[in-house]
Amino acid sequence: MLVIANAENNLTEDGGNRITFVDRRTGSLRGTVELALGSPGFDCDYPVPYVSPHGPPRNLATLSPDPRWGCFPDPNGLALGRASNGNAYVFTANGGTNDVSVIDLARALGGDRIAEIQRIPIQVGPWGMTATPDGRHIIVASGGSQKDGSAGNTISILDVDRASAGARAGDAEVARVLVGTEDPGKPTHPLIPSVTPDGREVIVPNVRADNVSVVSLDLALAGDPGAEVARILLARSDGRPARPKGSAITPDGRYAVVSAGPGEQPFSQEIGHVYVIDLRSRTVVGTVTGVGNDPYALAIVNR
Repeated sequence: MLVIANAENNLTEDGGNRITFVDRRTGSLRGTVELALGSPGFDCDYPVPYVSPHGPPRNLATLSPDPRWGCFPDPNGLALGRASNGNAYVFTANGGTNDVSVIDLARALGGDRIAEIQRIPIQVGPWGMTATPDGRHIIVASGGSQKDGSAGNTISILDVDRASAGARAGDAEVARVLVGTEDPGKPTHPLIPSVTPDGREVIVPNVRADNVSVVSLDLALAGDPGAEVARILLARSDGRPARPKGSAITPDGRYAVVSAGPGEQPFSQEIGHVYVIDLRSRTVVGTVTGVGNDPYALAIVNR
């Protein structure tokens, strides 16, 4: 099954609220979930689930940032969590409403278009998220606000049991860790985190800080202020900022691979980098240059 976040609407960055499920064997649409609309201060006149002949809300924002943002969730990253009772849930990082949706997977595949059961607020602008190997925790990065262009500086750790059991929205966030800086007022823009195969550490690229954080999951869950156990600076030989965005970890847990690039426009040259970090020594041990202009997500494939 493919789970797909529909983050944007036709011809506009705002207007996404659907999660679709596609059968890999047949390529057919298995189901669609429509996320609830609105956030504090925003009322939307668009029905959920959608009913023809309603069109999109009036004065829909075309590009972000825009002060009219806040109606549509615009889901970006996805993660699959599993509760202790074995039930599966899809989590979405909603950049338009600064929160995370929790979707009951069984209900969604059973045809329920409103299978969203919880909405969890976080610091700001979630974009990247991932799950621990056992599926019991979801890590979501507070990246950049699509409304005003501001950025966060934390990762939130969500407990799947609490998120799926109808607990109060704030109770599902069991830890929040400052990353990339010691200054709570400094935006670092964490983006696409990864978890080591043993579930012990979280790797977090911080776009605006030009560094990568290593966070101990156990220390974070214990409320230890020293949960960020390492911070690795990324540099370039040409003087441009590194701007790390995506991350992935080798199956043996030895290396983290991080995509980065300042993303100059208009596109003129291949200035993207990929850094290889040794997680034992906490150092950059390899750099690949000329990887596109502004690389984001990446994956490691075993051969």
